[in-house]
Amino acid sequence: MQKNITNQELELLQQIDSRLSFMLDTTVALCDLNSGSYHKAGIEAVQTRFQSLFNGISDSYEERELAPIKCIDDKGGISWYQPAPMQIFRARPQAPLQILCTGHSDTVFPQGSSFDHCWTEDNRLRGPGTADMKGGLVALHECLRALHHSPYRDRFGFTLAISPDEEIGSPSSAPILAELAQSADFGLTFEPALADGTLAGARKGSGNFVLTAKGHSTHAGRDYFSGRNAVVAIAEAAVRLSRLSDEQSGITVNIGAIEGGGPVNIVPDNCVCRFNVRVSEPEQQQQMLQAIDAIKMDVAQHSGTELELHGHFNRPPKPMTAEQQEMFELLQRCGQRLGTDVQWRATGGCCEGNNLAAAGLLNIDTLGVRGANIHSHDEYACIDSFVERAQLSALFITQLIEFKQQDCTVQSSTEQGA
Repeated sequence: MQKNITNQELELLQQIDSRLSFMLDTTVALCDLNSGSYHKAGIEAVQTRFQSLFNGISDSYEERELAPIKCIDDKGGISWYQPAPMQIFRARPQAPLQILCTGHSDTVFPQGSSFDHCWTEDNRLRGPGTADMKGGLVALHECLRALHHSPYRDRFGFTLAISPDEEIGSPSSAPILAELAQSADFGLTFEPALADGTLAGARKGSGNFVLTAKGHSTHAGRDYFSGRNAVVAIAEAAVRLSRLSDEQSGITVNIGAIEGGGPVNIVPDNCVCRFNVRVSEPEQQQQMLQAIDAIKMDVAQHSGTELELHGHFNRPPKPMTAEQQEMFELLQRCGQRLGTDVQWRATGGCCEGNNLAAAGLLNIDTLGVRGANIHSHDEYACIDSFVERAQLSALFITQLIEFKQQDCTVQSSTEQGA
């Protein structure tokens, strides 16, 4: 039940009320197009649809070329993938409040995945990217569209950046996000909330790494002791890396994949280990890099193999600051006025909100639709959350407008007094 909603706000919210069918149809059309992070043609097809969707409420559109992404194959070989460009939409850049909205067009489901279409089950829209996060971007469009046709229009401007590489850690889009953050007052990211509406508060930092081993191949029966077993070296390194995990400090090292070896009568000369590191505090990043390097050097020395580390920390931790808490409470009050309970909690996950926070931009990063089971074939978005989340974001932006105006008034009064 809505409470204390002004007539102007009510007219804004009513513009969204009747748009559920459009939002669902648009989300299905987007999600039926595979856009795995390395499926460039699929991402470009999705980008074409996003361009059509957002052009009507934007003043300008730009496609920003991204740097090539280093890829390590299962033999330790290096290649380079040229991602699709980053899409950047802008509206009213001279308005007093500037909001940076972010999202991504890629999903974790590769080209050829069997999870390749949408269907509905009761209140659930199932399909690849329905929650993470094509559905969230559709809800954002409806939020901005309603504001575009309201008296609030000229009181804020927005930049919308849609990246094609978020699901692999934003290796190429991260520098552009940091650049765009410098000219914004606040950030909104439309990753999914949990099915019950809970948002992510503080977030861990994350880094993706690949450790490669090059040994010496010999016949396992005739000349075993002359060989240098790359699989054994990686196995030892993987165990030692995993033991760096520490529940009390919040550090985790997840060994995601080990690739290498072959016939059992041959000493393997190549092996690759892919792993992810999560940290709670910024200073832990350097500590972990030093620990990883020490393990690499020690294993290489006594195994006689050549070990090489690739990767880096791509998302610093996002702490819950006093300013961040204030913004969550403002969003919570918006939810109360709409009859929606808004809660948040710390999470080990990370997203572009980490990048924006590291660049100094206050942001809330789970304003997308409610959903669950993301990154799996059971992913779904809650159908009744499309209107709900679009309205919540629209009302929140009106409060950010007021918040900005009050801040400017206080600053002006202070300057006059000085």
